[in-house]
Amino acid sequence: MKPFMQWKRSLLVFLAVTLLLAALPSTALAAQSDLVRFTVENRADRNITIRLYSMDGSGRAYYMQVLADTTKIMTPPRGTYGYRLTACGVMVYGEVDLNGPLTWIMPDCGDKGGPGSKAPNTQDIGKILALSKLTLVNDTGSALRVWLDGPFQYVFDIPSGGSSTVSILKGLYGWAHFACSGQLRQGTVYAVGTKSKVFLCGG
Repeated sequence: MKPFMQWKRSLLVFLAVTLLLAALPSTALAAQSDLVRFTVENRADRNITIRLYSMDGSGRAYYMQVLADTTKIMTPPRGTYGYRLTACGVMVYGEVDLNGPLTWIMPDCGDKGGPGSKAPNTQDIGKILALSKLTLVNDTGSALRVWLDGPFQYVFDIPSGGSSTVSILKGLYGWAHFACSGQLRQGTVYAVGTKSKVFLCGG
């Protein structure tokens, strides 16, 4: 009887271990299913940073820096998050639904769209930033430092006779400079789409 009892006990132990091991993959899969794939493809020539803040009261926060011309993946728990996106010299805030997989595509600063930007579960960061391209032309005859004050504040330096194309938040800006013999010159410019502004001292 003793050998039989020992064999029976070994069989019960074996069955218990088998059942435990069988349950482990299910637990792992369940935990994995609570995570979501958040992909950020940065096609711009500048780094971007993204901070996610959970909105369920848990206090969870996630940070990701995506270098220029690279792609990075984050796998936070599913849910709705507040975000802070820093790209192209500006910072914007919003909410993002990460209850399913999502891909963000970052085009060159001031651009929108591009290959794959209209695919399912894909968002164009260019539309989130809502940037405009503004070409500043310096025809003042001297070096120009111009201040822009509007949806965001900017300062740009442009050499005499030169020009610079900048990406700024869309909207109405007041501009000011002292390039004309130290005199204060002021005006406004509305940045939307692609525009240019020529700075002169005469007239």
